[in-house]
Amino acid sequence: MKQLKWIIILAVTTVLLTVVFLIVDSKSKQRVKQQKAAEGKQLYSIDIDLVTRIVIDNEEGHFAFDWGMESGTWELVSADQFNLNVYAVQAICNAFCDLSSEKTVAFDCQDTSVYGFDNPVKVQVYTTETGSENPYILYVGDNTPTYESYYAMVDGSNDVYTIDYNSGSMFCVAKNTLKNMYLFDTFTASLTYIRQEQEGKVVMETERDSDGIWQLRSPDISLDLDRSAIDTLASTLVRLTVTGYLQENPESLAIYGLDEPLMKLTLRGKAPDQAQSPMEEEIWFGKNISDRQEETEMYGYFVKTKQVFKILRADYAAINQTLMDYLNPYCVTVSIDDLKGVSVDMGEVYDLKAELQLDSENEKYALDGTEITDDTTLTLYQDFYQAITLLRFTDLDLDAKPEGDPAITIRYDYKDGTEKKLEFIKFADNNFYLMIDGVYTGKTVRLNRFTSTNSITKTHEALTYAMK
Repeated sequence: MKQLKWIIILAVTTVLLTVVFLIVDSKSKQRVKQQKAAEGKQLYSIDIDLVTRIVIDNEEGHFAFDWGMESGTWELVSADQFNLNVYAVQAICNAFCDLSSEKTVAFDCQDTSVYGFDNPVKVQVYTTETGSENPYILYVGDNTPTYESYYAMVDGSNDVYTIDYNSGSMFCVAKNTLKNMYLFDTFTASLTYIRQEQEGKVVMETERDSDGIWQLRSPDISLDLDRSAIDTLASTLVRLTVTGYLQENPESLAIYGLDEPLMKLTLRGKAPDQAQSPMEEEIWFGKNISDRQEETEMYGYFVKTKQVFKILRADYAAINQTLMDYLNPYCVTVSIDDLKGVSVDMGEVYDLKAELQLDSENEKYALDGTEITDDTTLTLYQDFYQAITLLRFTDLDLDAKPEGDPAITIRYDYKDGTEKKLEFIKFADNNFYLMIDGVYTGKTVRLNRFTSTNSITKTHEALTYAMK
């Protein structure tokens, strides 16, 4: 009887243990299943080449971007227009098309507001497969308390996920991040027109011709551009960036010093896209951000988009040049291969009257009929020739109307029988207007250009002394 009692006890214990085991095993499997379900998973996997449109709705507005088949880049198509940072849009597209969650924080969540979904960022991606009615939709809520992730939900599900912080930041992009930071975002060769205006007057207007060569359009006077200087300016303009965006559609420009801008800059060119779309921008530059002597930034303004921005003062200084800085610095440009002679007559200004006979083809040269025979004298002869042909002008006076007889004359005689005559008409102490073939050039030349070290008079003295 006692033995039977122990058998019953053992049987009951076995049954109880079996039940407990089954319960524990079931809960363990359920827990593993839940843990597996909460692990990260692929939310979207989309072929980037199929994406046709991206739409973002956030606190700052509604932004829609279409992929331009002809241009081969993103285009801003929503009502709020600004210069678009296409690289930011492409980064959003890349992140969305290959998006995975880190984990699931809530299944079938009934109160998503605790994760910031009462006012989420909404990102919609349209593809050729989904058409214009059924986009992929992602909602982005708050970032996590540790700022390591963002909460996210996909359309049609109440599950709440976390996604990596970088992707979440891209989807929660600020409007200013969507704006292009370049002053004029194109290639140097695609910039075709530059116009600088200061104090209501055009400082310089230049444009590329059909051969891509810069030509001076204004001022309307015969001046030779230093095309390397213009190329440098163009290269600088397409590389300059703003340091930050400030106010849109300002009620008053005066607070930025933009009611009377330091400079108005107009640029035209072609966009660096497949369609080479035309570009044009008018940019104004205002006062410094502050009155501090060490201030490094100043205000600027995009006229077309009515956007106030900041730019480095040093960058503005790089493009704030005078017309003189963009001109060929010489009074005239000649080649010795085209010349048979040069004569200089400084009249009563200086006791110098000389004629150079040139035969560069046969390497024969003479001064006032006396042939140059030795190497030492030839070097001094070359110095004198270069001092004449490389004579630099000093300044510009475009509105002057020179009158009177020339005080100094330089004449170039060409092999083809033509000549070019430079005449210097005195208008002030030691200062002369430059005429070429009877036409005023707008250039002025100070006397020290003729008399300083390595000048016409000094090299002539050295040459004549050696010849004696």
